[in-house]
Amino acid sequence: MSRPWDWSPLDLASDPVPGDPTEIRSSATSARATGTSIETQSRRLRRLAKAEGWDSESGRTFTTSAEPLADAIDKAKQRYLDLATALDTYADGLEELQRQADAARLDADEAKEARRTADKFVVPGETDPFEIDRQEAARTRAVDLADTDLADAKAVITRLVGTGGDTDGEYGALNDQAIAAIRLAGDDELRDTWWDGVKQVVHDARGVLGAIKDVLNALGPVLAVVGLAVALLGGPIGWIIIAGIAAAAASLAITSAQAMAGDATHEDVIADLIGLGMAIVGLQSLNAMKFAVAGATRSIASSAASRAGAARAASVPARKAESARKAAEKSAESAVFRSADDAARHPGVITADSLLTGGWAELWSVLRLGRGGPAASEMRARGITWALAGGAANASDLVGATREVMTLLPDIRDGSYWTTKHSHVQVGSL
Repeated sequence: MSRPWDWSPLDLASDPVPGDPTEIRSSATSARATGTSIETQSRRLRRLAKAEGWDSESGRTFTTSAEPLADAIDKAKQRYLDLATALDTYADGLEELQRQADAARLDADEAKEARRTADKFVVPGETDPFEIDRQEAARTRAVDLADTDLADAKAVITRLVGTGGDTDGEYGALNDQAIAAIRLAGDDELRDTWWDGVKQVVHDARGVLGAIKDVLNALGPVLAVVGLAVALLGGPIGWIIIAGIAAAAASLAITSAQAMAGDATHEDVIADLIGLGMAIVGLQSLNAMKFAVAGATRSIASSAASRAGAARAASVPARKAESARKAAEKSAESAVFRSADDAARHPGVITADSLLTGGWAELWSVLRLGRGGPAASEMRARGITWALAGGAANASDLVGATREVMTLLPDIRDGSYWTTKHSHVQVGSL
């Protein structure tokens, strides 16, 4: 049933309680259908996850992700059902207020018509004073009654909308209740927080962050080449290892942020954590092997000096023995240190230690210079352990980074790098 458009009987320019209950109920029906559809889809996902025939990598990935995904979308169901209830309640309340407003408009229209009719109660040309008094009294009663009816009709409108429009009265209260109910429908564990905003920013930047990680990973082979070149030229390489640690730490930070946003897995975080650990082990092993080489060199030089001094002292007269012994010791000691320096600068040693042996090639070259004391034996034992750890770390980092770069090259060459890798959305992400 259509509602009146002319509200002039109540001295109003427009409908005081606008709205379409039919459209609102239609929206409620759609929301309820969406909630029901979500429930149906979550049940289907769970059935598919438990079905047989998923014996493949993609199938296992699906079965692992289907259950948490079903739980996630199922949480939205109640939002739609509560929204439908709020809309239906609002439509019922609005329909009742509109019924009262329409009735008040009809009463006002009838009151004004009664007022116009009352003006005709006194017949023009009447001469009988008693009849005139009777007609005037009847007209006054009719006018008063019409004015009272009109005032009552306007009072209904005032009760419905107050004096401030649709923000006051029962209509305003109904709107406030509907707004509160709709907000309450969305006030659940799915409600976004400031942390959700942070995760959304990370998710939106997944392409850029992924590209940054690829650059950081590519630094592995680059730093290895630079480090080898610097070492061959005799420069310090500690800063290169520190740069590798910084790159690994930055990659871990990005992966951790992406994991919290759902764009990386826990396995990705663990892999980057291992990479950072390997880089730190590499630096510690480098320092440890420097200590081992220096200790072994001093021990061998000391032993060589003692043997050379004793031999030289025995071959000269007693009065010259002391000076000869010192000269022989210094010469033997200097020879060992020169040979150790030559071994450290040998291209083969540098290359082997930079890429694989983690300092053992240099230590082994020093140990071959001669027999040392107990300290040399201790450095040899420690050096094996440190070299294995450092060499494994260096090799693992180099191989892993090289493999990662090689997997990216085909996508870079055919121009699909950005679309295939960094626009991909993880199951379970935002």
